[in-house]
Amino acid sequence: MDVGLDAVHRAWVDEVRTFLQDTVTPALESEIVEHGLELLGGEVSAFRRSIGEKGWFGVTWPKEFGGLGLGAMHQHLLMREFEYRGVPGPDLTVTSVAPMIMRHGTDQNKREFLPPIARGELVCAVGYSEPDAGTDLASLRTRAVRDGDEWVINGTKIWNSGAQRSTHEWLCVRTDANAQRHRGISVIIVPLDCPGIEIRPLTAWSGYRTNEVFFHDVRVPATNLIGQENHGWTYITGALDLERGALTNAGDLRRALDELQRLARMPRRDGTVPLDNPAFARRLTQAEADVDVATLMGLEAASLLDTGVIPTVQVSVEKIFTSELRQRIADLAIDLLGPEGLLAHRTNGAPAHGVFERLYRAAPLMRFGGGTNEVLRDVIAQRGHGMPSYGR
Repeated sequence: MDVGLDAVHRAWVDEVRTFLQDTVTPALESEIVEHGLELLGGEVSAFRRSIGEKGWFGVTWPKEFGGLGLGAMHQHLLMREFEYRGVPGPDLTVTSVAPMIMRHGTDQNKREFLPPIARGELVCAVGYSEPDAGTDLASLRTRAVRDGDEWVINGTKIWNSGAQRSTHEWLCVRTDANAQRHRGISVIIVPLDCPGIEIRPLTAWSGYRTNEVFFHDVRVPATNLIGQENHGWTYITGALDLERGALTNAGDLRRALDELQRLARMPRRDGTVPLDNPAFARRLTQAEADVDVATLMGLEAASLLDTGVIPTVQVSVEKIFTSELRQRIADLAIDLLGPEGLLAHRTNGAPAHGVFERLYRAAPLMRFGGGTNEVLRDVIAQRGHGMPSYGR
């Protein structure tokens, strides 16, 4: 559904679809099915290079930083098409880290980090959560102490997704132990090949790999500090707002629903067609309507970004809605497929290669990734409706 798209945006969608048609090869699709995004130097890496060559990692960036100078709507539509095809597009480095560098970084930050991000050469893992500081991120203990022209970093990050395939860490650290909790925090970009860094894998129920990352006397140049010292909370919350918008793009939901509709038209072994069942057809129709709603939410958030507003409330609503919709679609798929639908992802004979079984296991991750839905409901109440914070 392309409600509200003008001729310029429709032409952009056509351009992106043509690129994907020409570039997404059977070899790339096979590698993603078999290895996800983990195989370094393979088809996925070559595909990422082709994106960088077109300047599409910096769709919304000013041209002086290697971007195209287009709007947030262009980036949103690009990501929607990439997600529909199931191929990796601009990640959180592009969609949430880079915009914060542009808004708040020093001139050196912009010169040093933005061009390689635009080329797809610099990829950041996001280092926020710690063993004792998850939802209450302001309780973080990872420290950065200034020593001459360097920062010395000690601490631990957990649930650090993508660290095993990233070049750098967008690291949230405490730089003033005596300041109020939210005021003594900074952000430092740390190369992950620095001495003193250890990355240990953590595997989620879905099979998705995340990581625990240890920093022991890690030294980085003082100029790797993003923006101003002790102003990091603003950068983190802004990046999280943009992250939620990126996490909740409805492209993959549309792809899942289209596949589900195809399967629902196919006869079962007993000759019945699931779509002929009124109760099931009603649930499928509701899911169709919900995916359309999620699509409109994404368009609204992108439109607001194009006006210069970070749509905190809107992307929080979108994130809750789409993450819970993802679970409903997974439940619907398992009900449709029956016992065969429980065959594990990539198992021989699993319907649709087991993608819905994996979706079922992966869906809970999206309800807390980028901020738990329970906390985001508080954000909506407080920032969207002026309600007092808990305990007041």
